[in-house]
Amino acid sequence: MINYWLGVACSDQPAQPLFGRGTSVARVVDIATSRDAAPLVLVTGPTGIGRGAVLAAVRDELTARDVTTLTLRVARAERDRPFSLVSRLAAELTAANPGGDARRTAKGAAPGPGRDAGRRLAAELRAAVTACDKLTVLVDDAQWTDPDSHAVLLPLVRALAGGPVTFVCALRPSPADPAGGRAALDQLCAAGLVEAVPLRPLRESEVRALVTQHLQAKPSASLLGYLRRECRGRPAAVLTALAGHRRSGSLRVFDRHAYLTAYDQPPSLPSDLPPVEYLKQLGGRVWPVAKAMAVLHPLGSAAIGLAGEAVGATEDEVRAALAELYAEGALRHGTGPDHWRFRVPLLASALITCLGPYERRRLAQLAVTAIWAGTAVADDRYLAEQLVAAGRFVDSGRASVELLALGTAAMLDDGYHAERWLRAALDLIAEPERRARALVAHASTCLIHLRYGEALESAWTVMSEYAGLVSPEALLEMELVYVASLGGTSDMAALAEICDGGWRSLPGREGHRALTRCIALCHLDRWREAEEHLEAQRHTWSRDNDVVAALGLLFSECIQAVLGRTELFERAVAAPTRWPLWAEGERHRFERLSQLARVLMLLGDPDRAEKVLAMHRLPSAYRPVPDRVVADSQSGHWDRALGLARESLAVGLSIGDLPTHTVMCRETSAILGARGRLAGAREVIERARTVQPVMLHLLAVPESYLERALGATDRADQLVTDALAVAAERGLVVGTDDLWLLRAESELAAGDLAAAGRCADEARKVAELLGTGRARLSHLLTAAVVHHDRESATAAVRLARKRAQPLERADTLAVVVRYGLADPSLLHEAYALYGDLDALLRRAQLRNLMRAHKVAVPGRSLTIAENERLLAVLVTEGLTNRELAVALGCSEKSVESRLGRLFKRTGFRSRVELASAMLTGEYAA
Repeated sequence: MINYWLGVACSDQPAQPLFGRGTSVARVVDIATSRDAAPLVLVTGPTGIGRGAVLAAVRDELTARDVTTLTLRVARAERDRPFSLVSRLAAELTAANPGGDARRTAKGAAPGPGRDAGRRLAAELRAAVTACDKLTVLVDDAQWTDPDSHAVLLPLVRALAGGPVTFVCALRPSPADPAGGRAALDQLCAAGLVEAVPLRPLRESEVRALVTQHLQAKPSASLLGYLRRECRGRPAAVLTALAGHRRSGSLRVFDRHAYLTAYDQPPSLPSDLPPVEYLKQLGGRVWPVAKAMAVLHPLGSAAIGLAGEAVGATEDEVRAALAELYAEGALRHGTGPDHWRFRVPLLASALITCLGPYERRRLAQLAVTAIWAGTAVADDRYLAEQLVAAGRFVDSGRASVELLALGTAAMLDDGYHAERWLRAALDLIAEPERRARALVAHASTCLIHLRYGEALESAWTVMSEYAGLVSPEALLEMELVYVASLGGTSDMAALAEICDGGWRSLPGREGHRALTRCIALCHLDRWREAEEHLEAQRHTWSRDNDVVAALGLLFSECIQAVLGRTELFERAVAAPTRWPLWAEGERHRFERLSQLARVLMLLGDPDRAEKVLAMHRLPSAYRPVPDRVVADSQSGHWDRALGLARESLAVGLSIGDLPTHTVMCRETSAILGARGRLAGAREVIERARTVQPVMLHLLAVPESYLERALGATDRADQLVTDALAVAAERGLVVGTDDLWLLRAESELAAGDLAAAGRCADEARKVAELLGTGRARLSHLLTAAVVHHDRESATAAVRLARKRAQPLERADTLAVVVRYGLADPSLLHEAYALYGDLDALLRRAQLRNLMRAHKVAVPGRSLTIAENERLLAVLVTEGLTNRELAVALGCSEKSVESRLGRLFKRTGFRSRVELASAMLTGEYAA
């Protein structure tokens, strides 16, 4: 990581790529190498903008052009040493020209104060400069130049116009700069002897490039927004934030994309960061005031008095410290009088890490007391955070009431803070009844926001210690939270123990225990047992209170549907309002509608799912992210689906919610596979297997496609066979329609017509059981290819067009033409559909089919570009030349030729360079 925030470059660090600074570096180099340019170049910008890095890049470029350079960095302590910089500069130039006049002048110069020393040093410098050939002097942190050196150097610059030496100085302008120095600089500028090169904050595109290069992953839009707010376009701050979030585990990378698991969670920052260490050295009250303001600055003008109380300083002393922090570029003026803000908000987070436990609690106590007294004003989030930090330093009773209220209000929208506030409330509550209510809120909040370990602990505490102090509805909620959290933490042994007998000893009524065991069985993928258990216990749960009866009915509807008995489910879809809890509130209506829609999408009927939601005015934005991924994927909005899926998989948004994770992984792997992202698709499938192994037979279709794309036909066939066996073992019918079609095709390829016929019969049975459009389509296609039935093929095409799912429709057209059941001209329609989806690999495979059927492939130039882009994608995925040949349907020799042309045209010299360019966007794929 770049090891500076205050423009101080470290010479022992490896060179870092610069982003957004190419123009600035080029301009400085041009000035330094031009005969007629100004003798002084000022590289300016605020704290942490990267002045030192630009200076280093200029030095490297000049060295590459055989221009001699001399680099000096001015330390802050030198500001008070007379002639410090000019003395060092004269010594360096003398050493560089040992035979020149400067050496003789240096020998004859005796140390002396005041004007005499200045004259001697000025003469020595002139002599040294005269002895130089072309030279560029690079001075970093020139803002610390002492006044006497200024008095010597600025006239020298005027005299150097057109001479062999150019000064390039990096400095941070400050209100504290000496007035005399500024006046002399202004005169030089007016005379055209100074060129200013101001460095601006990085633009969003440049931050994106910096993050991509550093993480080797593209940042999400949310991550970029967070970095913009916290780092203000300063590159070192960006890298520090990334490192801090990596250290805390809140930065996740998936499929070469980077996400934060909680954007309100502060990064874990080390206390020895360069800007922090720098502030420590400022002396006086500056350091303690800086730490206090890191906590108190949101309180506006009240922060000044509170900071003084915290550090034992008068108001004047605090103001003096604030003025120095302002001069150093750490603070800026806020929106009102005496309002201060940190120029880089991340610096405030870093300073807070430097506070000791007592310091932090004391500052929080002061803030809370002022807010409660009405002498300071802050928003609810700030108050809650200070209540957390203060702990028992403030009134525990009032603090716990406010934390519980604020945490409960934030439980849906702000999971990170809600969990913190509720946990802090628990630490302050002693009364059993209030503690039980807080535990229920905490467990539910943690489950909603995927903090399964914390949810598990709180739910178990309620079940084991406070079961008699909460309502039956709350107790049932805790039992379901407990089971879902066991699934989220992959504790299969605990789930099995509940299923095998532990459910009988759970607290609450028998209806609670029956539903809890049912959900535990589903988490273990034991769907048939779950349905049998529900039926056996129907007399129990159906006679319980409305919540238990309603949830039992909902479970029955959905579980029976995936087992192929859809009558109860279809009645629910037709009339979702006929449900005991429908009139009890929006939360229950949302629960029912979203679950019905989820099962409809699982069954392959996204249109019906949308109609159910639209009929009852449930906006799609309210739906869980994984459900939106499936809907977008099936409707052909692939880019949007992939963006949502990556974030969901990175942060675990679909874990613990059955069977959403598997369905989302199926859709995501299908998209990636169709686009040639074979390794990425395989990673998604493996993740589904290891993270939440439920309904894994749904993954067989996209996985078999990956195997066939690489020529592993036997492996592809075995995947389908195994998936059908697993589904049969669990009694699952959903998702087997597509599998019977694939199985029939493999039997036909092996020449076993009888076995293919049995597959067609099974596909028919599935269609009759499920009655969905997808099942009917699979049956029609299976019958068409097995019996060479053109009528079924025509019906399949008609149904696929009606269902309007682009991938399904294009695949259907390709199948009927491949088996000679339709006019080959239909391939044009399929080709266009694949193009709209940017399904590069499917398009390439279809081109081979088009050529085999003598169908013209449109757009030769576009085809060449697509082939090259697909080749780059497959190379990035790590395919060997043999695998590339199989995937592209050509010879290895042809692959070698294509790769050679690609490398020659793009200038990349290796697969590694090409893959890196694909990631950073230098080569768009």
